[in-house]
Amino acid sequence: MTTIENGILENSEEIINWTYPGAVLYYKDCDLTPSVAEKFTKYKLIRNGYFLDVSCRGGGLKFNTRFLIASSKAAKLYEINPDNERFGHFCININSYFKVLDIYKIGDKTQIFLLHIPAKGLHYFDNVSSNLDEDIIQKARQSFDTRIHQEPLADLLEPFWVERTNFPVGMDGYNRFYPLTKVTPIPNSIGEHLHSCLIKLTKDTSDINIPAPYYSDQKKESKISLFMKNIFGK
Repeated sequence: MTTIENGILENSEEIINWTYPGAVLYYKDCDLTPSVAEKFTKYKLIRNGYFLDVSCRGGGLKFNTRFLIASSKAAKLYEINPDNERFGHFCININSYFKVLDIYKIGDKTQIFLLHIPAKGLHYFDNVSSNLDEDIIQKARQSFDTRIHQEPLADLLEPFWVERTNFPVGMDGYNRFYPLTKVTPIPNSIGEHLHSCLIKLTKDTSDINIPAPYYSDQKKESKISLFMKNIFGK
């Protein structure tokens, strides 16, 4: 069965145009234990179940892990709250999806490179790799090669910022990945307002990024296999 017959390339142009043009690199540094860090593997798809604070400012690393995120849909929150301009404060909406493109280690520091992808692009990115990915992976590694020799930015070490960022992307408070098969409810009216504001600020109004439960082909096959076993007892 070809990728076209399989539906993988459906909406591929719209998916690519949502993902790559205008993508900017954002930074989120934190300390991860080895047991948590090893859960992040190349090509893994991730759903983030909270509003994700990131910075457009990149310096050296105090913590052991940097999440470097390529996104075309991060909102400039510092334009709403000028007090946060020194943090280079951007925010990515709740129930955003990412693909782990690369894991790059230098000494005791690790960079986990994430690509922000649309909700309806999960099937595509679960099955397809692009030459565009290789290009931005090289840029991400070059960034890490340079930044690792720099001093950390003092603003990004302030308690206010560290409290908002010192935890992994895509995991809950128990260091478990948010399941792709669910969508996190927006918590309250304040969350609803922020969610709507981020959509407007990023002009992310197309149907391509409406979150919905996702089941990979492998999980689909597993469900079919279980169904057949229940019927035939094999």
